[in-house]
Amino acid sequence: MNQAMQYHDNFLADMPPALADEYRRWYPYCRQAVLATIDRIGTREFLEQALDQPLSEQRYQALRAAWFDPYRSYHTRSGKMLRPFLVCFCAQAFGRDPTTMPTIVAVAEIIHAASLILDDIADDSPLRRGGPTAHRLVGVRVAGAIASAWLNVCFELLGKENLGITPDATAILMEEIAWEHWVTGIGTTIDTTWPWLGHFDHRPEQYLQSVLHRSTSYTYRLPFKIGAIAAGANQQQFAQFAALGEELGLAFQIVDDILNLQPGDANWGKELAEDLTQGKITLQVLLTLERAPEYERTRLIEILKRRTDDPALLQEATAIMDRSGAFSAAREIAGHHVARTKEIAAAMDFLSETDREKLNGFIDYIVKRAR
Repeated sequence: MNQAMQYHDNFLADMPPALADEYRRWYPYCRQAVLATIDRIGTREFLEQALDQPLSEQRYQALRAAWFDPYRSYHTRSGKMLRPFLVCFCAQAFGRDPTTMPTIVAVAEIIHAASLILDDIADDSPLRRGGPTAHRLVGVRVAGAIASAWLNVCFELLGKENLGITPDATAILMEEIAWEHWVTGIGTTIDTTWPWLGHFDHRPEQYLQSVLHRSTSYTYRLPFKIGAIAAGANQQQFAQFAALGEELGLAFQIVDDILNLQPGDANWGKELAEDLTQGKITLQVLLTLERAPEYERTRLIEILKRRTDDPALLQEATAIMDRSGAFSAAREIAGHHVARTKEIAAAMDFLSETDREKLNGFIDYIVKRAR
């Protein structure tokens, strides 16, 4: 499969016009900042300075093939660059020029893409953004090392480069990124352990708690934190952005789980129903186990334990969840977190009316998106 997939912006149809226009304005800069930073990191000069030793041509080319190229391919597919866009949004909201801080803008996406590699390994996903996942290209061991290196290269960048922010802000940024790395590791362990243990007696609240310390981090909480710190937000404003990203991340993951089984667009870019194939215990699974008749609960558990990719069985499991009302109930829960997010946004009196409107539009997009 061709790794360099054509970028498409048909997802903008899910956004309000003002937000879509703002995104179109900043997308080229976000993409340029991310790719330029990645390419700079991949140069021999950068690597030799960071490693404090020379690299032979053979070693350098091996690193390019195994470490650099698979990771960079994630950025040359159909990714939306939403995380760098949010950093730009925060900077502008405080009167800062995002073009003066390309490294910080890039870090939000560099970390996110590295987290996707780890997520793909955990789920054994064959596809990401329309192309093969890193571990399918180079194997699990190499892909894990790739993700670890790119997750942590941000500290090399933040510790040694002129970022256009104060040293105190840089220290806070590094501390927040380190904490997010830590808690995401814990949350991912919980998420992957549940199918391994084969326990199906968890409560929906427990699932949401695992999401809080997993995908919520790199999806929206960390990008809003990066943007707020770079913009010079005070402590209270920073806390509001972090809380907003947390609630939005919960809504995002719930919707993402639903779209995994019921995508609203042909350009989904992931393997359909891979959560079922991996036996994952998602929110809609737990809601189904609370609501469905006993024989359908038993059947759903049986299919999940099979870790099957049989389309007929996957369709059967999806139908069981649909009949139970689990999808509708999950969307209601996502709606609760969206409402909470909007409450936080409404209290951000330091934002202009225009910026608050765009922020609310972004919140609506996350829960109403079809792809």
